[in-house]
Amino acid sequence: MERKPEIPSLEDLLKKMETTREEAKTAMERTKKTMKRQYDKRTRQSQSLKTGEQVWLEARNIQTN
Repeated sequence: MERKPEIPSLEDLLKKMETTREEAKTAMERTKKTMKRQYDKRTRQSQSLKTGEQVWLEARNIQTN
């Protein structure tokens, strides 16, 4: 007796595609949170300065003629 190859129904295929898409979406969201957390470890809030405040200026990148 010859066996015919099984062909998944359209509904099964659509379910599998939706499940795969949801898993990918969840993985991307998790990765996004991890990347943000790692970035935030090395960054800090910038200081807010007001007009008239005195600050130290590093002249390393300032060219003079």
